[in-house]
Amino acid sequence: MNLASDFSRLKVAVAQFPAVNDIAANKKYIHDLTLQAVADGVELLVFPEAAMCSFGSDLPTLREIARQHSPGFIAFMQGLARSHQMNIIVGVLSLSDDPAEERVTNQLLVMNARGEVIVRYTKLHVYDAFNFKESDKVKPGDIKSDGSELGLFKIKDFTIGLVNCYDLRFPELARALAVKGADVISVSAAWIAGPYKENHWEILLRARAIENTSYVLASGQTAPRCAGNSMIIDPMGSVVAGCADQPGLAVNVLEKDRIQQVRSILSCLENRRL
Repeated sequence: MNLASDFSRLKVAVAQFPAVNDIAANKKYIHDLTLQAVADGVELLVFPEAAMCSFGSDLPTLREIARQHSPGFIAFMQGLARSHQMNIIVGVLSLSDDPAEERVTNQLLVMNARGEVIVRYTKLHVYDAFNFKESDKVKPGDIKSDGSELGLFKIKDFTIGLVNCYDLRFPELARALAVKGADVISVSAAWIAGPYKENHWEILLRARAIENTSYVLASGQTAPRCAGNSMIIDPMGSVVAGCADQPGLAVNVLEKDRIQQVRSILSCLENRRL
């Protein structure tokens, strides 16, 4: 059976590269990695957090980049998705909808295969850790009573939930997504390299897969600033595809039967009491 017509299987890829303040250079990476994914028959392509520009700039620079480049960058990503009929997740920095808010927003956007933006997830947990204070530059997303702050969407028979970098350290978010039906957790990150950080990255990703019996797709920026090591993890916590520390793709086919098989013998979601 043709994979595109088999709704119980989904070919995915996680991409990694180092975003800089040269927007054209970032677009070149994204364009080339998208073409690689097209050649591999990928249906969902995941890019890192803040793929549009470097995350290390000061607030005035980030505001100016967001003002000048965010609309054009989003249109560029929509064009890629539409022209290649591919679903794409990508991280962008944008100006806040609140005109009184000086800080930018750190969002993950989902483009469907028609190039439509179907989800805008605003990062809930900003990175105030390891001597970094993202909240000085980035406004976190608002918690809403109806749960609409969560990023969820469907492709074929799969429900995919969004996690943005530091969000990964808060198991409550991945669990909330799973409770709302997610069987795939997609993580986009600019995971800063450093002591313990690479170990934390893989351990946390595998834990989120195991405790929610879900696939995890993890896309991270690479050196010199970030750790790379993008990977795809199955619902038992096994790494089934991955990259090292260089720009590139990791590709795998997700199978609905595998999720159901794991959940039939490891009923964490069904057995939970809290």
